Amino acid sequence: MIKFFRKIRQNLLSEGKTGKYFKYAIGEILLVVIGILIALQINNWNEHAKSLKLEKTYYCKIAEDLQVDIRNIDSSLVTIDKRLKRTERFLKNLLKIQKDKQVIFKDFIPTFRYYKFITTKPAILDITSSGKLETLRNQTLKNRILSHYIEQDNALQIIDINDNAHIQKVIEIEKFADFGYQEIPQYKNLFDEELQGLLSSTQWQQNPKNELFVKIKDAMILNIIRSDREKELLKGIKEDAEELNRLLIENCN
Repeated sequence: MIKFFRKIRQNLLSEGKTGKYFKYAIGEILLVVIGILIALQINNWNEHAKSLKLEKTYYCKIAEDLQVDIRNIDSSLVTIDKRLKRTERFLKNLLKIQKDKQVIFKDFIPTFRYYKFITTKPAILDITSSGKLETLRNQTLKNRILSHYIEQDNALQIIDINDNAHIQKVIEIEKFADFGYQEIPQYKNLFDEELQGLLSSTQWQQNPKNELFVKIKDAMILNIIRSDREKELLKGIKEDAEELNRLLIENCN
């Protein structure tokens, strides 16, 4: 093609048609410029298509993370309800004054155990850490996504603070042997028969004014309050995640 255009220019010059030569040269330059502009436009279209595809991919990945979070919150809520029931039963049995500590000890460990919710967010971390946040061009949806994760982090921080406060209450019992940790069913196999005898506990559960009685009662009351608060916070995270998930699915497909 280039040889063809060059041959035309040479023929015009050789024939002395200078005016036509310049007109042709200008036309050729314009043709090249138009070709470059078209190529740039096609490239822009391709880049736009790639960017749009990447944006939708990120929406889909964030939606997938939210769906995992929703399922994990449901699992956590189920175990928190179980923890609440065991805590309430422990407290009721404690306040009824038991001669046998095993009546209350059977519910002691379950008042702590549950499925802790841990957020799943590799997609948003990938977007923010790689500097690709500008890929999300829907400003309203982008702000909505960022707001969700900020509020979620705040809620989880409150849950951790309350968890630590409860654990601290239990640690403050201090007199573990007198309390009878060695007699708790889940820990009994850690102490042989001789050690069990040497670590005899007191009958604190029969005296509501006993320091251990008061401390464990306060710890269980706090456990009920913090469990209820945790449920409230997790339900809030779940509702927000469900709403955001619907918006993302609309923009993902």
